[in-house]
Amino acid sequence: GHQRRYDFGHGLLIPTHHNNEKLISQELVQFFMQTRRASRVAAAVVSGTTRAAPVAVAASSPPKKKRNTQNVSRHTTTSSRSIPIDSDVHEEMRSLVLSRVRDLNDTNNERNIDTETIGGWCLVDGLVHCATASNSILLPLIKEYGPPRFYLDHIKKITLTSEDDASTSGSNNTDDLRSFRSLCQIVSGQQLAGNAAKTIWRRLLKVADATEEDSSNLTPDRILSIVENGDTESDLRAPAGLSNAKCNCIIAIATSFKKGVLSDKFLLGGEAADDEVRSRLLSIKGLGPWSVDMFLLFQCHKSDVLPMGDLAFRNGTSNLWGVKGKAKGGGLCQRKDEQLIRDLHGPFAPYRSLSSYYMYKCSGKKR
Repeated sequence: GHQRRYDFGHGLLIPTHHNNEKLISQELVQFFMQTRRASRVAAAVVSGTTRAAPVAVAASSPPKKKRNTQNVSRHTTTSSRSIPIDSDVHEEMRSLVLSRVRDLNDTNNERNIDTETIGGWCLVDGLVHCATASNSILLPLIKEYGPPRFYLDHIKKITLTSEDDASTSGSNNTDDLRSFRSLCQIVSGQQLAGNAAKTIWRRLLKVADATEEDSSNLTPDRILSIVENGDTESDLRAPAGLSNAKCNCIIAIATSFKKGVLSDKFLLGGEAADDEVRSRLLSIKGLGPWSVDMFLLFQCHKSDVLPMGDLAFRNGTSNLWGVKGKAKGGGLCQRKDEQLIRDLHGPFAPYRSLSSYYMYKCSGKKR
């Protein structure tokens, strides 16, 4: 018979037929109505979308605090959990990814290319979700800028490795300290513009007798040996151009790796829960929420990072949706506009790392 689909915002599609409305029971409707996101849909079900028995809703929907919702409703009507997959969109997104990987060599078999990220989720699935969520507002950006480069680099590396061509894929840093170097780079570039951050990073590498092409000498042992056998100020902080806080943070990170508190296996292995990884990183003085978000987003490939503390991310959000916030000049405020930002990006969960990435692409232009 004819089948209808009801999406309660939790990844659950419940079918019902014309002559079997009892598949949606009164108790089930009551359950979904108690959730904030599903209250409007459940009310519609009770009011006439199906002939299920009416349920009182007054007690389950407390008054909402009035806030800035300009231009939000027309962009956030699509559920964040169970958007029907359009086969055409899926093929388009897969082709978009493969077109960036296909140039590895002429013998690649597309079916053998693994599009899984370090975080364990499929890049194509994430792109399909974000391309169709929130009235497809991200689709033009995805088409214009393509998939994020750091995901593609990983896919290329995995593809080359699977073909026994890893020797051509920059294998200088294939040891188990990639996350250590990534954290050092993030810390050295804190609160600096792009070119300045790159300069400080190169100076830190030079102190460790390393280069951007081969950074393998930048290790916890190398940093700690400078501290133990030399002078921290003249042998590390000053020549690297680091502030005292950044220098102390890098030493603390090196110590954590030396003691086994942090490791590539823990940070990148996928076994530890996201909250546990975040908590352990934040326990290191000098690693704040912004630094941890950057690491989880760009290095760990966590799928659902929302970097509230990043100005470019907030500017992009403001520009894309055309909303003004409570910060100076109408910008979005990290604290005061947090709920507004979460509402705008909500439909893209559990792939908000992708929606966050594309905010950087439109952070400098009005739409």
